[in-house]
Parts: sequence; C-alpha cells; structure tokens
Amino acid sequence: MAFWAPFLLLHLGGPDTITSYSIEDNELWWRHFLGLAVQVVVAFMVLLELVAIPWLRSAAALVFIVGLVKYSERTWALRSSSMNQLRNSMVGNPDPGPNYAEFMEEYVWRREAGQIAYIKRKNEPLPSMLRPSNNDTPGYIHGIDQILDAYKLFRSLKLLVVDLMLSFQERKNSQTYFWNSNLHVSKAFKVVEVELSFLYDVFHTKAIHIRCLRGCLWRFISLGMISFAFLLFHKGEKRGNAKADIIISYVLLSSALFMELVSLLLIIISDWMIVALNKQNLQKKLAVVIAKVMSCFFPKGKPRWSNSMSQYNLLSISLGDKKTIFRWILSAVKVKELWDKFIFIYPVSVRSDLQERLFEVLKTKSQGAKTTADFKELRGCKGEKILQEEACKHLRWSIDKEFDESILLWHIATDLCIHNPSAMNENPETSHGRNDNNSKSDHDISLIMSNYMVYLLIMQPSMMPPGIGKIRFQDTCAEAKIFFQAEKKDVTKEDAREALLDVETEVNPIEVKGDRSKSVLFDACRLAKELNLLAEHKRWHLISRVWAEMLGYAAINCKTYYHVKQLSRGGELLTHVWLLMAHMGIGEQYRIEAGHAVATLAFNN
Repeated sequence: MAFWAPFLLLHLGGPDTITSYSIEDNELWWRHFLGLAVQVVVAFMVLLELVAIPWLRSAAALVFIVGLVKYSERTWALRSSSMNQLRNSMVGNPDPGPNYAEFMEEYVWRREAGQIAYIKRKNEPLPSMLRPSNNDTPGYIHGIDQILDAYKLFRSLKLLVVDLMLSFQERKNSQTYFWNSNLHVSKAFKVVEVELSFLYDVFHTKAIHIRCLRGCLWRFISLGMISFAFLLFHKGEKRGNAKADIIISYVLLSSALFMELVSLLLIIISDWMIVALNKQNLQKKLAVVIAKVMSCFFPKGKPRWSNSMSQYNLLSISLGDKKTIFRWILSAVKVKELWDKFIFIYPVSVRSDLQERLFEVLKTKSQGAKTTADFKELRGCKGEKILQEEACKHLRWSIDKEFDESILLWHIATDLCIHNPSAMNENPETSHGRNDNNSKSDHDISLIMSNYMVYLLIMQPSMMPPGIGKIRFQDTCAEAKIFFQAEKKDVTKEDAREALLDVETEVNPIEVKGDRSKSVLFDACRLAKELNLLAEHKRWHLISRVWAEMLGYAAINCKTYYHVKQLSRGGELLTHVWLLMAHMGIGEQYRIEAGHAVATLAFNN
C-alpha cells in the first residue's frame, strides 16, 4: 500500500488538458502550491516504509518523480495564467524615450553659438504586414495557414486580455489582414476561433509549458520512467502480498502509463506543435503530417467552440408562463427559474449568413474611420449609424434610450414585424420581387440575433453594459401577460402579434402609465408599426443591420475579463465579435498613435 502513495501525486497533477475549470481557479494558485507542498511531504514520508524493499523502492521513486513534476506543472500553469503574472510576463522594459534634457542642452548651445539648429526626424519603418495565406500554399488544405495566421495575431489578443496598450503597427497589421479582399468571411471567423482556442489553452491547460518540443521530450522521459517502474514491479517478488493489492497496483501503473501515452499524443497533434515546427523550415513537412493526423480527430469544419447562440423570446415566455399548480410548486421550492431556463431557452447554430452580415457591418464601419476620434465614435454606435445610412432617422427615438431598453424595444418590434397586415394587402405581382432570398435571410438572422441579445441581457448580464434590463424585462412580461389574459385564454403567437398591433399607440405610453413601471411593450408596438410601413426587403435589411451594430456595441463594451471567463463554458458569439472588432481597430487599447522616431540635431553655420 505504501507503493500507492506516489500515484496520488501523479493523479493530483491531472491531465494536461485541464488545470482549471474557471478563470478564478488561476487566481488561487497559491492554495494549490500549499496543497502540493503538503502532499509531497506526506507521500515522501509514506515512501520511507519501502526502504527495506529495493526493487519496490526504485519503482516507487520513479513514479514519485513523475508525479512531483506533473503536480508542479499544474501549479506552475495556474500561477502563469493568473492575470497579474500574465500581465507581468508581457510588460516590456520601461521606455523613457530619448534624453530630452541633453538634446535641448545641445540645441540651445548650438543656437547661442550662432548656428541655425533644427530637428530632423526619421520615423521607424513599418513592419511587414500580415496577409491571409494564399489558397495555393501546400498547407492550405490541411488548415495550417489558419493556425499560423491565428498564432501571429494571438500576441495582440494576449495584450488585449490583460488590458495593455496596442500600437498603431499592431492595429495596421490586423486591419491589413481582416480588410483583405481575398479573406473569406468563414476563414476570418475560423482564425478568430483558433485564436480563442489558443487563449483557452493558456488559461485552462498546461499548453504554454508542455506543448512544445521541450514538453514533448519530457513526456518521452516520463513515459520511459513509468514503463521502467511497471517492469520493476512486474519482475519483483510479490509473494506474501494480497492478490487484491497486486491487482490494484497493476491498475494504477497501467492507468499512469495510459495517461502518459495520451499526454504525449496530445502534445504531438496540437496546434502548438505545428507552430513550433513551422519555426524551423526543415520541420515544416512534419507539421503537415501532424495536421493530417489532426484532421482525423478534428474533421474539417468542426468548430472548436459551442458554435451556438442561445435563444430567449419574451413573447414565448409571456404566453407560456401560465399560472398552474405545477408552476406554483416550482416557485415554492425555488426552482421555477431553472425550469423556465430548461423550457424557454434553446440553442441554434451560428449561421454563415449571420457571420457575413456581422462581418460586412464591422468591416464597413472600420474602413470608414480615419482618425482615433472616428474609432472612438464607432465604439459608441448602437444602431444610430445604420439608421442614418438607411435614411430612417425618424426611428432614432428607439435608439436614443438606455441600451437595455433599446434591446427590448427592438426585440419585441422584430417579433411583431413577422405579422405585417400591410404586406398581406399588397399585390403579389408587385411584392414578389421583394420577397427574395436576401429578405428571407435578413428575416431569419434578425430573429436569431434579437433572441440572442435578450438571452445575454437576462441570463448573461455581466457581459452587457450596466443597466436595469432584468427589471424592464419582468415589467414588460407582466404587462404582456395581463394584456393576453384580457384577450382570451388560449392565445397563439400569431393572435398575440395581431392583438398587439391592433392597439392604438398615438399617445406616448409614458404619458398614460407614468414612469414607475419600466415596461416597454406598447413603445415596441409603436416601433413595429413604423417598421411595417417600410418595404419588406428594406425593413428586414434595416433590422438585421441594426441588430448587428447593437451586438457590436455590446461586445466592445463588455469587460475583457468576462469574455475570457466565458471560454470555459463553451464560448459566446459575442466574444468572437469583440475580437473581430479589436482586430479591425475598434478597441480601447490602441493608445500609441505613432511609432518611435529617431530625432537628430541638424544645423547650418
């Protein structure tokens, strides 16, 4: 039984793919260090019982060394991934700049000597810009280009995560990449996806310490040590020991051997190994082989994140949340909220046309900005820019409100626009041309983004700008329930939309109801009626673009910490949009407006 002690260290070290389950675990690395110290001392004291059995002592010592290293790796990885340590590792040396006092002393001396002195500046050359890999490159078919491009952009992402400054060169570099006309939208999102997978590895795995050539070498050594320990145990004299104890020992050794084999395999077929091999030209062919092996485990097109958007619809909740005995019991035992999440929240896959719409809006906005003030203005846009472009300034009242209120207004209005009485009376021959595939696509992605934004507002409020979104949502639901109950008992969604649009909203609801209730139900009815006056193709095109801009506003105004935190839960589309915006220059970290310049003093006699 004393032989089993070092296996405790081995398994406490955990698999290489998991060091923390949430970002908060990294901040508590010192507790894990204390646990490491205690467990190592205890395991060593137990091993002292094996001094009289040389062959078993040697086998235990080998397992002890491997276990100690693995547990230390986990603790070191947790420490390295804590925000303070990560920030300190990326902060460069202090930059005081040129010696201004000495320069000015010479400048004044030259001028007093009767010489005409002037300052001559020479700006540093711009680095070579990163461009999307050509489709004809050998690595393209294996996805190596995406991995390498993502790793090059990953440096900027790490600075973003720890709230450090980014220079104008880094903005220009990422803009050149994402603005390139040869870059397909799907590849842009894939590169961002790979970047975030690198970031996940940094925070939740041992990747930065072991997924490299050095880590691969150590796993070969540890595999050899465990194998040798297995042979020593197998050949040792085991008479006098219980059969169950011997079987347990074999199980522990076999599981340790299996863990090391899996760890070695995961290191070899990882993105990090491909990056490490591509740094050496002679090893690029090996990287292609690894990429082919990876394609067996990760088929082409398989996402590295949940690739889903949770949907939450106010109208569905208002109609479905009826007063029954079952729901009363759920409320009494405080589980009704969990039940509602299970019933009313459902995921949908991120569509390619949705990606195209988001990318188009972000790219157009960022390319139109020229100065820092322009980019700062873009960070504050939550739909008004789209309304201006589409000549719909009369709808500006719905945007010039608190952000959570605008979300609920447009969410309900988007739902109500499905039912459009004016469209039913149109001549089919004249309306047929407007109901094309583009209008259908805009219609679908508008509903998806609308439900997704409400899900974030209610279920992920930490990722949204501060506000009273939950109170507005509850008050609006309450008013909708009362309204539908007054209609009749069994109201379908179609009936509910028709009934809401039939309400006369000529007078502003706040003038009748006052400001105590934060419901926006009938304000949304007003907005829906105004939207329904637009032609169908224009209406859904406008709505989809407004939602895209709202999503961008929420993404760029969410604290970086919560974007990173969400990675361990499968990730959010909001985080992908945030990173795209940062790469296109719409970020707060771009504080360096010009590069270094070499100033020299020139003069004429």
